[in-house]
Amino acid sequence: MKNLKILKKTLSFITCSVLSFGLVIEYNSLDRSDRTAKASAKSLSEIQAERDANNQKIAELENEISALQNNANDQKAYQETLAEQINLIRSNINLLNTELEAISADIDATEKNIGNLDEEIAVQETAIEENVEMFKQRLCDMCVSGNDNAASIVIGASSFYDIMSGIEMANRMAEYDEKLINGILSDIENLEKNKEDLESEKLTLEMKLESQEKRKAEKEEALTGYDEKMKSTQEEIERIERENAIAEGKVKDLKNINASLDAEEEAIFEAARKAAEEQQRKEEEERQRQEEWNRQQQQQQQTTTDAGGNTTPSTPDNPTTTTPVTPPITNTGGFIWPAPGFSYISSYYGARWGRNHNGIDVGDAGIHGGAAVSSQSGTVIAVSSSCTHDYPKESGGCGCGGNYGNYVLVSHDGGFSTMYAHLASVNVSVGDSVTQGQIVGYIGCTGFSTGSHLHFEIRTNGYAVDPMGYVSR
Repeated sequence: MKNLKILKKTLSFITCSVLSFGLVIEYNSLDRSDRTAKASAKSLSEIQAERDANNQKIAELENEISALQNNANDQKAYQETLAEQINLIRSNINLLNTELEAISADIDATEKNIGNLDEEIAVQETAIEENVEMFKQRLCDMCVSGNDNAASIVIGASSFYDIMSGIEMANRMAEYDEKLINGILSDIENLEKNKEDLESEKLTLEMKLESQEKRKAEKEEALTGYDEKMKSTQEEIERIERENAIAEGKVKDLKNINASLDAEEEAIFEAARKAAEEQQRKEEEERQRQEEWNRQQQQQQQTTTDAGGNTTPSTPDNPTTTTPVTPPITNTGGFIWPAPGFSYISSYYGARWGRNHNGIDVGDAGIHGGAAVSSQSGTVIAVSSSCTHDYPKESGGCGCGGNYGNYVLVSHDGGFSTMYAHLASVNVSVGDSVTQGQIVGYIGCTGFSTGSHLHFEIRTNGYAVDPMGYVSR
């Protein structure tokens, strides 16, 4: 019997040591899990805030790209109009050049004709001068000789007929000289008139040439203006294209960042799922260990009964037996409504504003200051409590807590977690254990909130689910 009691004490000590060691391991595992959950929750909050900021920037950049594209289209349309104007002006300049070439040719021909006339006039003037000199010489001779010529004609004549013939000849010579001189003077007069006509024609052509050159200069000036506008428009189009490329590059970079954030978030969720699986595995091991302990206790009691005929009562004063250790009881019940006394849902889970609304918004009249309670027992893994912007906001939000404002995130057994957001104030801290129905904060209007309400989320293994599948009003 004494040996049996020693054996029981030894078995009890060994068993208690094993259980204590297991509980220490379990505690350390839970502590690491909590720390991981805390880090994950904070990272998730930061990821969500950064993603929201990136999405807002992407929307702004896409609006900018759309505006740039519209501006570029306007500039291109304007450029097409300018190109038409430029083509018309260049066509007109080509026509003017053709006219100017024709006028210049006419002026050259007229100047040549005027030159020819000048030469003819000079020849005629020379002939007149020569004939005039000859006529002058004859007159001088006649003056010097007086009537000797007439006397010579009479004296030298053999008959009256010869006298008349000589006089007739002299008269004809004088008449010839007069006609010759008059003819030459008439030719000179005609040539000078033709020259005047040609010079008048030349003047007209020169005036027309000047007018056409002025029109050409005006067209070229207009063409220069249009070319400058075309150049300015092209520079504007190139500037718009550069800005558009920069904006598209930024959008691409932000989308790549969001893709990285999505991957990071997925990695966090995957780590949370693995942590939950590990927690369940450890709980199962603990359950099996407890069952094995109970079985050993039953065998020990059976051995004692078989050996002594009766069972020694288990009391604190009697160390011969050990009371079985019961594992901690966890809340295996469902979730409860997070806003007692308020039941109106202003926004349900699902698509909203181009993205998914990951929870429900409870927003009854008079809800501001109402209690937000933990929907299930668990551990607080994240808290945001620094937001002071407790008032409605029409757009944009204040950015606090990733626009969730003040919030509390609680981790539960089975891979579940719950969020309570837009709180006016928070009643708990990270690491606190909360029971089902315990107040975690008071409902407000912090973050991006257009009115006082409680944003409530339920996640399983990191994935948001419809809370209405777990709670009822």
